[in-house]
Amino acid sequence: MHGQLDCALHGLQQLAYARITREFHQAWQARTDCPASCEAAIGESHRRVQQCEQVLAQLRLLIDDPHQIAEIKIARALYLRLLLESAPVRLQSWSDSESFDDMPKSHLFEWISYDFERLELAELEGSMTPEEAASYAQALDARASSSLREE
Repeated sequence: MHGQLDCALHGLQQLAYARITREFHQAWQARTDCPASCEAAIGESHRRVQQCEQVLAQLRLLIDDPHQIAEIKIARALYLRLLLESAPVRLQSWSDSESFDDMPKSHLFEWISYDFERLELAELEGSMTPEEAASYAQALDARASSSLREE
């Protein structure tokens, strides 16, 4: 069971990264006069998204226990929260009200990552059943309590 959880979480992260990378390449291409290498990178990113989606679809057929699905959703949501907590460091002083035209590639990638993380978390939280939401709230409380004890 734990192996399936790890596999699902790993697959979800791979899919998220593939989507972010695809969006990044598209944004970079729109911003610059990109040669054929940009087109190739976008195509490769799109193929990677499709591969990840296929793997997750197959895994979804194997994981049909609602408890396991809830565990995966909660673990993914907790991980996304952890990523979003690191946003101030990753995004530094850039603001989304500033132009992306002058933004370095690394910052553009982080902004896209941040947007995708927020959207995925909102989608996950919005799709939780009342029981999942209660378990998620307990996990958040436990994590907060653990952080306070460490300080």
